[in-house]
Amino acid sequence: MNMLNWRKEKILITGGTGLIGTHLTNKLNSMGLNVLSVGNTRGNYKCDLRNQQSTKKLFDYYKPQVVFHLAAKVGGIFANITKKSDFYLHNTQINTNVVGEIQNREIPFVFGMGTGCAYPKKLEDHILYEDDFLDGIPEITNDAYAYSKRNLLVHLKACEENHGINYIYCIPANIFGPFDNFHPKYSHVVPGLIFKFLYAIQNSQPSVTIGGNGKAKRDFLYIDDLIDAIILLCDNFSKSKTINISTGILTPISELANKIKLGS
Repeated sequence: MNMLNWRKEKILITGGTGLIGTHLTNKLNSMGLNVLSVGNTRGNYKCDLRNQQSTKKLFDYYKPQVVFHLAAKVGGIFANITKKSDFYLHNTQINTNVVGEIQNREIPFVFGMGTGCAYPKKLEDHILYEDDFLDGIPEITNDAYAYSKRNLLVHLKACEENHGINYIYCIPANIFGPFDNFHPKYSHVVPGLIFKFLYAIQNSQPSVTIGGNGKAKRDFLYIDDLIDAIILLCDNFSKSKTINISTGILTPISELANKIKLGS
């Protein structure tokens, strides 16, 4: 398939009700593309991708030629520490079932979503390059989730080598924006801090406590910028690749918290 024509194909979005999936679905629908968005509890098609037969029925039903595989069990630091076995099991099941169908049907193109937290711990204070993604042990607090996402890349590489399936594996910075998860325990840092400040205001609390010493730095990427980058990558596809998407700007958590405080 000529990858320049991806917009003309039947497009399947897994994880279509998550942060990235919701925005990507809305964007592609606004462009008039042929999209089926899948969530496990809501969306225009419901499917438990942890179940092999349910996943097979989905692919039998829709017969996509392009797959944006965004589905994953995700959470913040607390969730990654306390639910390691679930994170590894569920994500491994999802990835194996979805990519297994892509492999068996030799679907021409898949866009897979990785995570920056799967980079080796030894590179924590270094510039991160895609070639280093699999070279070392990830941070122990999220290693189960990290290895499940690394396994996705390994499977995609094998699919290209053995079946000629084209892929882009995207590693985004810390994403934030509307439709994020604002759970008090299981959210990522931006929605987690927003929740804390709103809760403090609503309950007349004089202060908010943030984890750590506030010196840790992260690259924060607004969801609309990620969606624009995804579409740009697909429009200009030439060969399978792993690619980082980030702003290149590191913000200390203490500075982030202060900005959210002022905005609240």
